[in-house]
Amino acid sequence: MHIVTSILTLHSFVRLQVNYLSTALLSILMLPHLIKLTTASDTARLVIVASDAHFRANKLKGVANWPSILGKLNDEEYCTASVMKNRYELSKLLQVMFVREPASRLPNPTPVSVTSINPGFCHSRLTRSVESNLVMKLMVHVGKALLARTTEMGSRALVHPAVEPSERDRHGRYVSCVEVAEESDYALSEEGKEISRRLWEETIEILAKIDPRVNQIISQHLLAR
Repeated sequence: MHIVTSILTLHSFVRLQVNYLSTALLSILMLPHLIKLTTASDTARLVIVASDAHFRANKLKGVANWPSILGKLNDEEYCTASVMKNRYELSKLLQVMFVREPASRLPNPTPVSVTSINPGFCHSRLTRSVESNLVMKLMVHVGKALLARTTEMGSRALVHPAVEPSERDRHGRYVSCVEVAEESDYALSEEGKEISRRLWEETIEILAKIDPRVNQIISQHLLAR
């Protein structure tokens, strides 16, 4: 999938592309198909895999003065080593924020239930980037042995919001370990809500350059706010 070069160019931005922009693009392109599947008794579901790691995302200091949020996050001078250490957590925060925007723009009652979910800490290869260090590898393995769920157990949390009957009650919400939960304080703050709004506008602008269907879908299926 080609991503606009001015937005994503370096290997260090892979998490932002995979976890946020590509997820947002796929979600929007799926909307018309999901809407067609909705019936009077069954609402289609769009479930995005987020994480409780979004609680550990650092605040975006000075964000109100940034001309472009995504542009700043892609700026080489801004992306110091300390900033990039928190990039995974930030990408998960962006996912949680993204879910709220299409959810708030779909008609009521919604033809598609949009939800972000946290499957919890599970055995996987997501920690491979830190396991090249012997000490970190040992710490990760001990942590997994003590705290991690099996991959199969984590998969239940992924499947649950796709099949559980109260999908409209979860619309636009964050679900953690099969229970509706609050997002982080930062996501719920006034600044967090403003970031969500700006991110939505910037994201649509970027994705529309990648695929012209994006603007068509937005205008046809989502309400203006």
